[in-house]
Amino acid sequence: MTRLVLLLFLGLSACAAREVKPTEPEMDRIEVQLAQMPCVGRLADWERIYLYHPDYFAEEVDAAIREGREPRRSGYDRTKIEIHLRQANFEEFGEGRKSYADYPRGLADTDDRAYRIAYGSYDVKSGKLDLAACGAN
Repeated sequence: MTRLVLLLFLGLSACAAREVKPTEPEMDRIEVQLAQMPCVGRLADWERIYLYHPDYFAEEVDAAIREGREPRRSGYDRTKIEIHLRQANFEEFGEGRKSYADYPRGLADTDDRAYRIAYGSYDVKSGKLDLAACGAN
């Protein structure tokens, strides 16, 4: 009986959702390029956030809209890494780099405060960095 319970526990543990986050080597490659961009400059001046873009089934998105909830992701697009930089130590922002499996709370919030931001994406296969914006909020 104990073995059966143990096997059941191990089987369920293996099925648990695994967080998928950009790796240290991937972030290293991105930061080499970021540091060379004049609008970014010193990486220590930024809170740097990296995450794979979540994938969603169209049916799940439609159902979530109808039900007034956030859609459940179906996986991750591991070919692109989203990059979000915010001025380090500006009020609630921290410093250094962080890798996430999902959007951290408050990342997409917009406000009128005067701080520096940059965001874009990195194509993992080609190694190409594309900043969509870099400058004042």
